[in-house]
Amino acid sequence: MQPLQPEDPEWLGRFRIEARLGVGGMGRVYLASTPEGRRAAVKMIRDDLAGDTGFRHRFRREVSAALSVAGLFTARVLDADPDADQPWLATEYVEGPSLADAVATSGPMPPAPLAALARGLAEALGAIHAAGLVHRDLKPANVLLSPAGPKVIDFGIAWSAGGTQLTGTGQVVGTPEYMAPEQISGIGPGGPPIDVFALGSTLVFAATGRSPFAADQAAAALFRIVHGEPDLTGVPGEVRELVRACLDKDPARRPTAQRIAVGLRGAGGFAPAPRAPDGRETADITAPPATLVERAPTGKRRTRVLVAVAAAVLVAAGTTLGITLSTAGGGTDPTTGPTTPVAAGPPTPSFAPDSPEVRYVDRLCASGELLVSLADTTISPTATGDAAAARRDYLTSINRVIGIVDTALPDFVVLRDDAPDEATRAAFGQVVEEFTSARESYVEGRDAVQASEPLTVQAYSTGVEKFTDGTRNLALGATIVQGLTLPDSFAGAYLSAPHCAE
Repeated sequence: MQPLQPEDPEWLGRFRIEARLGVGGMGRVYLASTPEGRRAAVKMIRDDLAGDTGFRHRFRREVSAALSVAGLFTARVLDADPDADQPWLATEYVEGPSLADAVATSGPMPPAPLAALARGLAEALGAIHAAGLVHRDLKPANVLLSPAGPKVIDFGIAWSAGGTQLTGTGQVVGTPEYMAPEQISGIGPGGPPIDVFALGSTLVFAATGRSPFAADQAAAALFRIVHGEPDLTGVPGEVRELVRACLDKDPARRPTAQRIAVGLRGAGGFAPAPRAPDGRETADITAPPATLVERAPTGKRRTRVLVAVAAAVLVAAGTTLGITLSTAGGGTDPTTGPTTPVAAGPPTPSFAPDSPEVRYVDRLCASGELLVSLADTTISPTATGDAAAARRDYLTSINRVIGIVDTALPDFVVLRDDAPDEATRAAFGQVVEEFTSARESYVEGRDAVQASEPLTVQAYSTGVEKFTDGTRNLALGATIVQGLTLPDSFAGAYLSAPHCAE
């Protein structure tokens, strides 16, 4: 971090610039904060790119796609202005060293943290690819190790999978030792498989402190990537097969990020998919099996089921609101939310009703119980086009949602402050931020509609947009909660918690 210079801006949009963080491929990156005190990393686009009309058009399209990326393991895009004199992009500021710095300081990762890193990066790439984006420059420097887990950063050279890349014709995009063969040769589509190849190389670095194609010169590294075999010496057996699959020369043979993530969520870990005679995978798994719990879970797994129940409540609420507002705004309906896992044959209770573990778990269940009522809240235009009725219905619904969020938010603050470990505290801290941001969006939407009488199309559109923004925050909160695992000491506490009786 460096102090600001006279030529640096004081503000970019609603973000107050505080310090320099560094320089990326598209411009300078600053530490900034919002009026509410939320910290962000803001990238100001270089002058030569700002003057390129074609770049602005592509940047505008990609920002729109990037705003839809929501995941526990990505640095979320908060805001952007591709039409400003000096275009900029703001993302969540992540506290923590880069993977490159951490390995340089502390050495290669042991097997357990390495496996957690693999899962986090696969989840992050899955979220990015689901939004129609490709990162194109995944590497150790673009992975930050936060208290809540790894975070993938720098979507600066991401590009829409169906469009043109942001760089000019003939330019090479990526860092040599982490590029895929097809990036180097220019043969074949530069889609999601290039990120999967970079994932394999990044995991080798985390395990050994070097890339699998390390060489003294960039040209030699590029040659090895295209023609040589990866050096997997020192990569633990737990992730070796995953890395080998990611580093396949043929992009069609590499597993998708979604399939990797699903495999790593299970107890058996990642296993290569069966292949047809031509070497291609016979099936591409992009979602977990419909039956999430087939037998009575115990210990940590049962606690994860409990947390997933609360997460599913949030997702269900966000999906219901998102469907309604997409219909009102002319968008596309999102997919259906996940099914809440159900456990059978619970273990024997071993906690006093007033124990700290029971009180903590009961509060978590109570929060989910309250938020399920969000799923009954809808906002939609009336068939008759009655502006007065639309205004009344919107204000009734938005005030109800704000009231529910206001009731739930203090519970999440307590869950954060009373968290049993640092990872849970960091996760609930982010949940509090997301719910706070959701409330801010809801209030902005309510105020816009409330101030418009008679209701105008512009005011109603603003209300719908802000409602959608708030819903996106709630959905992100759901993914964070769903990724939690309470300590083993909490196993069985749900049996004595009144709000967890169901």
